[in-house]
Amino acid sequence: MNRQRTDSIRVLIVGDSPALAQALAAAERDPRSLDVRMVPSIPEAEALLEPFPPDLVFVDWRLSDLEGFLERIRPRPIGRVIIGPPLSASEVVRLVRLGAHDFLLAPHHPDEVLECLRRTMALVREHRRVAGMAERLQRQLQQLSVLYEVGQTLTASLRLEEILPSIVDVAIHLTHAEEGGVWLLDETSEALHLRVHRSRDAEASSAISTPPLTMPVADSLLGRAVRTGRPILLGPGVHQLDTGILVRSLLYVPLRAHGRILGVLGVLNRLQEAAFSESDVHFLTMLGDYAAVAIEKARLFEAIQAEKSKLEAILQGIEQPVLVLDSQETLILMNQAAQQHLGLPPQAQGQPFRSMVSHPELLSLIDRKPSTGQTVRQEVTLPHHLTFQASLTAVEGVGYVIVMQDITYLKELDRIKSEFVSIVSHDVRTPLTTIRGYVSLLPRVGPLNPRQQEFVEKVERAMQTIVELLNNLLDLSRLESGYALSMETCSLTGILNEAVQIIRPQAEGKQHTLILELPADLPPIQGDPRRLEQVFLNLLSNAVKYTPPGGRITVRAREQEGYIAVQVSDTGVGIPPADLPHIFSKFYRVRREGEAAEGTGLGLAIVKSIVERHGGRVWAESEVGKGSTFTVLLPRHPIHPTLPSMPRVRGDSAQDPEPSPYKQHSQPDGIASHQAPSKGNATGEQ
Repeated sequence: MNRQRTDSIRVLIVGDSPALAQALAAAERDPRSLDVRMVPSIPEAEALLEPFPPDLVFVDWRLSDLEGFLERIRPRPIGRVIIGPPLSASEVVRLVRLGAHDFLLAPHHPDEVLECLRRTMALVREHRRVAGMAERLQRQLQQLSVLYEVGQTLTASLRLEEILPSIVDVAIHLTHAEEGGVWLLDETSEALHLRVHRSRDAEASSAISTPPLTMPVADSLLGRAVRTGRPILLGPGVHQLDTGILVRSLLYVPLRAHGRILGVLGVLNRLQEAAFSESDVHFLTMLGDYAAVAIEKARLFEAIQAEKSKLEAILQGIEQPVLVLDSQETLILMNQAAQQHLGLPPQAQGQPFRSMVSHPELLSLIDRKPSTGQTVRQEVTLPHHLTFQASLTAVEGVGYVIVMQDITYLKELDRIKSEFVSIVSHDVRTPLTTIRGYVSLLPRVGPLNPRQQEFVEKVERAMQTIVELLNNLLDLSRLESGYALSMETCSLTGILNEAVQIIRPQAEGKQHTLILELPADLPPIQGDPRRLEQVFLNLLSNAVKYTPPGGRITVRAREQEGYIAVQVSDTGVGIPPADLPHIFSKFYRVRREGEAAEGTGLGLAIVKSIVERHGGRVWAESEVGKGSTFTVLLPRHPIHPTLPSMPRVRGDSAQDPEPSPYKQHSQPDGIASHQAPSKGNATGEQ
């Protein structure tokens, strides 16, 4: 009996059962629904399983190797019915465990056969449905597993030439497509450029025409995925693309990262009829999301590498030593100049800075750690008698940048200048003394008329100014040349009292109120008493000079974090903001409209030099028309830690253009100074 139909149920009868075949023929209501074949033995049945895969098998219980047959066909989605007489309960249980779905008793009535057929096919259909679900779940699980592995691979790679082929290969493999590709948007977002095109069959790929390298976004199927942000699915059937290529199925998904579309991932079939499923759409969309993030990361890495290359090229082209440290003081960048001057090996990058550099002045600079955006500076002397001005800047998100400017030639020029000034000043004093002596003898030679007497007095005043200038030049030259101070434990209270008493007659002559506010427990300091007295005499002399009659001059002192801060405040004319940063420079004098410039312009330069030689700091704050405040910060002990900040007293201007008014200075050694200012000669011109 052989009635084969493409839409029929295939039934295989194993054993000699013509009655069953007749019953099936009698039970068949639709002549197209059954395709029945009958073989007498199990070996013949197994030989027929491949060419005629049955949906239902009837097996005679008397056949030999029945159990083996049932065991061998267990994996197949086949309904199994045992034909025979009533069996014992134990025999039924045994056969059910071997996979039997139903039992048919002989003789075979058509209604019983039909009912058995319906029951068994219902079980088969359910089994196939579950098996199909399991297959789909298994495929999805496989896809998710591949996605996970792909995600790890893409995360580990930072090169587009490695990422894109991997993405396309995975897309082709898991969707069973013939070929695939990745198109990326250009900078204008108006065109898509083919970056990778791959085929499942490497040998056949050469015979397949490659898609166009560039496609417009505005007028193409590929661009529709970009414009709409949704997948494009075609098939089954034959479709001609706008590129002229014929495909039977196609799937495009946009590559989206952080809400921005970067390109399109696509797979297609040109020959096979297979269509892409919703599961393929879902999978390819997830793969596209992975790919987009990886592409964006790779592009960002390429941009960073390009910027890093530019930065390294710039750094290597700078003649000054430059070093970049992270927040943990790890050396992350250096140029050749830094490597050469500091003797650093090439492998120093990536190492802790302190393990590679032992220079104490550089390490002291690092210890100061400025705030973000701030800069601190310090002179650094390296071997071979090279002197650098090193600046340390805190950069947010990076760490610290050290730039070292070679000032060796400036230091040498300054030394030569100081020697020249000292020699000239010393040599000029001898003829000046002679001139001064002869001028003083003029009245003894003979009487002078009033006009002559006036000229002689002007000459004497001019010579006095020259003498003061020479004394100041010599004084400043000794300080800058490193002459040692006569350091001892001294009372700042006594020094301030003495300076105030010396300057009081001048203050009273201009009806000034002179106030001295000192705490009772002001501690002693290490310093040169004569030089410190010179500092405060200069500041008080300036205060008297530039304060109108009836003004007030106040001297205050207080201890602060191991330092003593002394402030000299006045209610004078004040210093213009444009002049404030320069008043401690040599020979600088504030020029006011309608007033002649007075003094030599060295008084405050001497003050600054003496204070810095004591390891301290001096700065000024002023407001035009309201007065000025000069602050001197001196350490209690001869050490040089980072100076604490002082609160601003008045105004926002300061003489120092640096962000912080404090700066660390080294105290040079030398021989004792041979000249100290007299108490009655306070020169402190602004």
